[in-house]
Amino acid sequence: MPLYANDDHLMGSKNLALDGIAKPLLYTVPAGTRLYRFVDAGRPESTASQANRPWWFEYEPFQNMRHFAERNGHTLAHCARLFLAIRHQYTQQITGYVSARTTKSLRAWRGPGSVQYENKDLPAHPDDPDRMIPMQGLHEIYQLYIPGLDRGQPLFDAAFTGLSYESLP
Repeated sequence: MPLYANDDHLMGSKNLALDGIAKPLLYTVPAGTRLYRFVDAGRPESTASQANRPWWFEYEPFQNMRHFAERNGHTLAHCARLFLAIRHQYTQQITGYVSARTTKSLRAWRGPGSVQYENKDLPAHPDDPDRMIPMQGLHEIYQLYIPGLDRGQPLFDAAFTGLSYESLP
């Protein structure tokens, strides 16, 4: 019996994590951990389907973004783009977030976000600069890449519970 629910997905996943994490380190997400992910309720796929993706973050980074937004008069959606370098090319709108609790321990790649460059294969968006640099220094947050979470893969249903959606103003 595997020690982690996603052991079968770990090999070769570090290269995928490098797409969004500058210095990924292998990390254990213990069972019972609440994780967060921004979503777009306007997409044709459900928010539950959007939850089945590898990019997540923990409670502390979520609170750091929320408090920064409150202190500086920004929306949480705007802070998500600042802290996580989420390009409009990938997510046109950030309308809310999902959260769920892990029921099994998972392996993840964890680290600070990396610079995101324009994807020449997708239409350019006027609000995106050529490159987006996530917040640095005191405001740097760590994000997670969880191998095995992806469209059509059963890991989410097997390793998460209590999925909830919260819309953003």
